[in-house]
Amino acid sequence: MGVISLSSKGIRFYKMGLPRLETCCFIFDLKTGNIIMGSLSAFGSFAMFVAMIVEACTLEPYKEMAAEEEDYNAEAAITGLYAMSIILVLMFLFKLCTDIVFIYGVIMEKASIIRAYFVMWIVFFLLSMFTFFLNAPHYNAGTICIEVFYISLNVYAILLCNSFYKELNCREEV
Repeated sequence: MGVISLSSKGIRFYKMGLPRLETCCFIFDLKTGNIIMGSLSAFGSFAMFVAMIVEACTLEPYKEMAAEEEDYNAEAAITGLYAMSIILVLMFLFKLCTDIVFIYGVIMEKASIIRAYFVMWIVFFLLSMFTFFLNAPHYNAGTICIEVFYISLNVYAILLCNSFYKELNCREEV
């Protein structure tokens, strides 16, 4: 019931909790890996922020067309899509800000910022998983492949963030 270790800078499994990584992609140390993953996440958050703004802006002509045709069901559906787009714009703006704060926290090795970001990342991950599985029957194969890649990237980023946080805590104890 001790430690199961696949060493040479690989993965360690402990009694309880998440697996602990020793390196990022078997090349970078945990600090560099977290900076890279945080930067990729910030770039993705910015791209999704812009995409949701564009999506919200392109819905207005459809709403006006549905109002002219007095198609209230279509108008209600478009209004719902518009509201969801605005909510997603705000969520991705918040995530972009937290990504930037996370990168700062990793560079300055602030465990409290990393822990807060870890919790936030898990919440975003669970929300995206929930949304994905609710809408999966309506997605095409390309969207499903991209979502599976996104899920895999998030799982790895969560493990990487947790491992660096644990490493920082071990440094403080010594």
